[in-house]
Amino acid sequence: MKLGVVGTGLIGGSFALGARTRNLFQQFVGIDPDPSAVKQAAELGIVDEIAAEVPGDCDAILLAAPSDHIAGWVVALAEHPAIVFDVGSVKGGILDAVVAELGHVPPRFVPCHPIAGRERSGPGSAHEELFADRLVIQTPHSQLSQADLEQVVFWWRSLGARTQTMIAADHDDIYAVTSHLPHLLAFAYLQQVAPEHLQHAGAGFRDFSRIGGSDPDMWTAIFELNKNALLPAIDAYSEDLARLRRAVDEGDSADIRALLAKARRNRAGSS
Repeated sequence: MKLGVVGTGLIGGSFALGARTRNLFQQFVGIDPDPSAVKQAAELGIVDEIAAEVPGDCDAILLAAPSDHIAGWVVALAEHPAIVFDVGSVKGGILDAVVAELGHVPPRFVPCHPIAGRERSGPGSAHEELFADRLVIQTPHSQLSQADLEQVVFWWRSLGARTQTMIAADHDDIYAVTSHLPHLLAFAYLQQVAPEHLQHAGAGFRDFSRIGGSDPDMWTAIFELNKNALLPAIDAYSEDLARLRRAVDEGDSADIRALLAKARRNRAGSS
């Protein structure tokens, strides 16, 4: 069994390492537009060989490229006989782009989103246990082969992941609120942080700003691909922020307290 890994950074490298340890595949080939990344992946034993293009004899192809490049890869590999699966953080935008180009989604393409990662990137950050006890979402489309879906689910579970199937639009709505909006807010907040502030930063700053250290290119692509779900989430947040600002300005302690209490309940998962 041969796995082609398109994108040999944190996610692609971690999947390859975990799959190698568990003997899910016997050969690993790396394809990456960054020559230094794929060279490092080979040196670290993440992949066995480097290729400029996906070999025709791959049994499976993992698309761990940036989200805005995945649709192009799916289109390019539409006639490849291998199972193709991705790790994109947005599902609907990718599927829409594929349909716009091909008129359909290739039946062997299994859309996935592992809820795992780190602020660090690159092959040197890859870890074989990255997906252990992490959720991996699948968003099957109408053309998808059930056997291929079950095979990909088996691979993720073999790496210790929990799996769940969702509709692509529901996935994008949920992750717009739980992932994409928090990153956007952290990026926006950090615009006003100056170097002289950092010596006074405590745990609250570190907790809130941690995700602001994420890859700008990756998150630009995610924001653009999921804008239809993200923009309403930004608008709803803006309304809540305006209400809180108004309450602070007017000294409305009751409304401030009510907003903070609701936030606390939501954080705890209660109604």
